[in-house]
Amino acid sequence: MSLNKILLVDDSPPSNFLNKIILKENDVNCLVDEVYDGEMALNYLIKSGECPDVILLDVNMPVMDGFTFLDEYNRNDNFCDETKVFVLSSSIADEDRAETSKYSNVKGYFEKPLTEAHIKSILSLFQ
Repeated sequence: MSLNKILLVDDSPPSNFLNKIILKENDVNCLVDEVYDGEMALNYLIKSGECPDVILLDVNMPVMDGFTFLDEYNRNDNFCDETKVFVLSSSIADEDRAETSKYSNVKGYFEKPLTEAHIKSILSLFQ
């Protein structure tokens, strides 16, 4: 299985820009799209009809936060079961980390910034 597409869901354009650079520097050569909140992510997934291999999801965002996105995503049968979600958040709250355990498609919780170790953890699921 190879990694073809990543969707960044984060309300910070600088974070998304930096994440793209870090991915490229770590030889992750795939399509990387970005949206700025959970609602935009749902709309992106519906309109594109495609399934990213990975979603890097921030928790604290305006309009629709990461947990609301996960609730909506998991309620919708049209989204891909194969997509792996990794929370990438500045939140160090134990309750946020614990909350993500409710979602079977969340494969990891990483504190920002994205690091080489995080990328290796993600890539290990695609070998």
